Amino acid sequence: MNFDLIHIIISVALIIFIIISTLLFFSLKNKKKQTKKIIEKAKIKFLKEEEYLQKEIQRQNFIIEDFRKRNGKYVSKDKENNKQINNELNIENNNQIRSKISDNEQNQFTEKNKKLWELSTAIHKEKNKIDKLRKQVEYRHNEVTKSITYAQRIQKALLPSSEQLDACIYEHFVLWRPRDIVSGDFYWTKQIGNFSIIVVADCTGHGVPGALMSVLGISFLNEIFASGKMIRASEILEKMRKLIKNALHQNESNFKKIRTSDGIDMAVCIINNQTLDVNFAGANNPLFLIRNNGLKVFKANRNPVGIHPFEKPFTDYDYKLQKNDRLFMFSDGFIDQFGGDGGRKFLSKNFKNLLLLISSQNFTMEKEKEILDNALDDWKGPVNQQIDDILIFGIKI
Repeated sequence: MNFDLIHIIISVALIIFIIISTLLFFSLKNKKKQTKKIIEKAKIKFLKEEEYLQKEIQRQNFIIEDFRKRNGKYVSKDKENNKQINNELNIENNNQIRSKISDNEQNQFTEKNKKLWELSTAIHKEKNKIDKLRKQVEYRHNEVTKSITYAQRIQKALLPSSEQLDACIYEHFVLWRPRDIVSGDFYWTKQIGNFSIIVVADCTGHGVPGALMSVLGISFLNEIFASGKMIRASEILEKMRKLIKNALHQNESNFKKIRTSDGIDMAVCIINNQTLDVNFAGANNPLFLIRNNGLKVFKANRNPVGIHPFEKPFTDYDYKLQKNDRLFMFSDGFIDQFGGDGGRKFLSKNFKNLLLLISSQNFTMEKEKEILDNALDDWKGPVNQQIDDILIFGIKI
């Protein structure tokens, strides 16, 4: 009972902590938008000023050139015209013209330098504002990142510990790769008597929203098995659905106002360690079984753990396992990841073929995890970003 109370306290603390992180995240996002707007305004202003100065310089150069043509001394091909012009323009007039031109040019260059100075000063002020905002954004970003990183430590503490995983008598691996530090994918295990219970879940969203849902999911699973009584896989999903709907206030009266996608996709596998009978039920997440280089799919119900417009009871599958059978439960992150030459999804077909290829080599489960991890990196490549949380739980009987 004390263990469950500690879990509840930790869960509540994590929810409060992640809510604060979410608020800081959106504050940071607004700051980034404001900074971007200021930079764009400064850039537009600079371009307009630069265009104006270029036009002004061209105009002033045209005025000077026109002035010289109308008042200056010209050398004509006609010698008689040259003599006549030289006689009319004495040295005093020439000096006056030169003086007028020099003063005009000086005034124009002074005005131009003044405009350039004003523009430079304005840009310098805008740059200082942008630098100040950038430092504020970087500071807030670092603070939010620290908060979410700490939230990840709490989330990991709620997941099964290495001791709990080691209590599973079967060789296994867990490939867990959050997209945004914290994850909406989670796994859960428990040993009750001769039964091993393994749950793999994919909550709506990723990052902070997904992590909040994962906290609810872990807490509800602990609540369901607090009594230590064994129940069927389908019953676990039904109880989870009821708890999620109550927690998120999902009911028929407000069905049209809520997001029907809010919920959890979940696979539940219960193995009888003595008889090797397996009981499975899935909410959108299937179970893959590989035996003798063949793959069998236990399909999941097309319903999430949560409200759905076409809710149906969850279906149980019972199957007899054999030595060296491999079971795989997973979220859709690996299958939906973009990559390869065409930037396309990995797809379920390729995922099945990859699992069959790896399993045919009779590697250890830890080695299979390493190969899957490397295959994901090779597929994603340096260009494509991870688009969703990724979780694969593999078991060798």
